[in-house]
Amino acid sequence: MENIVIIGGGFGGLSFVKNARKSKNNLTLIDKTNHHLFQPLLYQVATAVLSPADITVPIRNLFKNDKNVNVVLDEVIDINQPNKSLILKSGNEINYDKLLISVGSSYSYFGNDHWSNYSNGLKNLNDALDIRDNILKAFENAENENNLELKLSYLNFVIIGGGPTGVELAGSIAELAYKNIKNEYRNFSTKDINVYLVEAGPDILPDYSIDLSKKASKYLQKLGVSLKLNEKVMNIEDKKVVTEKKVYNTDNIIWAAGNKANPLIEKLNTEVDNFGRVVVNEDFSIKENNSIYVIGDASNYKNFDGKPLPGIAPVAIQQGRYLAKKIISNKPGVSIKNFQYKDKGMMATIGGFKAIGVIGKVKISGLLAWLFWSLIHLVYLIGYKSKLIVLIEWIFAYFLNKRGTRLIYRENIKNNPNN
Repeated sequence: MENIVIIGGGFGGLSFVKNARKSKNNLTLIDKTNHHLFQPLLYQVATAVLSPADITVPIRNLFKNDKNVNVVLDEVIDINQPNKSLILKSGNEINYDKLLISVGSSYSYFGNDHWSNYSNGLKNLNDALDIRDNILKAFENAENENNLELKLSYLNFVIIGGGPTGVELAGSIAELAYKNIKNEYRNFSTKDINVYLVEAGPDILPDYSIDLSKKASKYLQKLGVSLKLNEKVMNIEDKKVVTEKKVYNTDNIIWAAGNKANPLIEKLNTEVDNFGRVVVNEDFSIKENNSIYVIGDASNYKNFDGKPLPGIAPVAIQQGRYLAKKIISNKPGVSIKNFQYKDKGMMATIGGFKAIGVIGKVKISGLLAWLFWSLIHLVYLIGYKSKLIVLIEWIFAYFLNKRGTRLIYRENIKNNPNN
């Protein structure tokens, strides 16, 4: 019997515990929140389609019947490898025989960390609620503002980064701005609203083929999004984005342009790549210590083609499942084949009942892709109640143009210091 400690209650950590809980090992799952977050739908909380409870589930509830699983609400701030112990923010210390790290990633500002003071990222519920309140408060401020320049600043939305997060946010904000709030305000028109998606490269969604990327661009433009391609951001200031080509005056800046590994990884003192991800062995252990494993966004695991696996939920889930099986079966004479990711495809939703995707070698787009995307996300959501509620909210938001979570309840909103 071993004490196995898991840091992170995301997709990778949760997958490991689910597949290892029937073993005789003691499992301790540490997370700084008390819930598992279904991050692929986080942008819908940020744009008032869903509420936080729709995409979260209490971690303790998932393992209430597993007596060998202990859940700890805390944050790991240091790792003492010689003593095999973790130092927690609370001051407590936890010992381990084996350690699994699945802590995800944080945003990279490419050496300009001060930009985070003037923009919002989207990694957790607090980020999503900040963005939601900023968006909704911007409409209210524009309604009450008599100065035209300030009014237009409230109605400019600048999303930086043309990857999946940036695209999903831009499309959903455009739907909210041009459809859902239409005719609700008296002192400005939806024609005054501008939704900009700024991308330094020549295309959005660069991980997809050119033809699918072009289709996604057309879908976004049809929704009213202004695409700004080949436009590198040079500086972000208070209520201002400066690019190579233009200055955007805006109260609404969202950063979705880059990722780096969680800062906890630095405590391992092991080899990392340019993004701070741990270069792991074939069994996900770090090179200096075979009792510490890293999976998910925080790891650089080479696929059969020699390229690192992407930081997406299916990768983390499969890695957690594999590692649980390997550790449980770690007995003399029992061998487990090396991990091989089973690529089931990838999808990105645009908005307006449109999405793009690749399933195997088949490319899909438009309404069919959106239906596939919706079905897949409902299947992966944890809990029957969550699936039913999300389905109902989607019907109201997308078919009836009514978003039921348009609530402003935070007084201190980042990026709007005057409110």
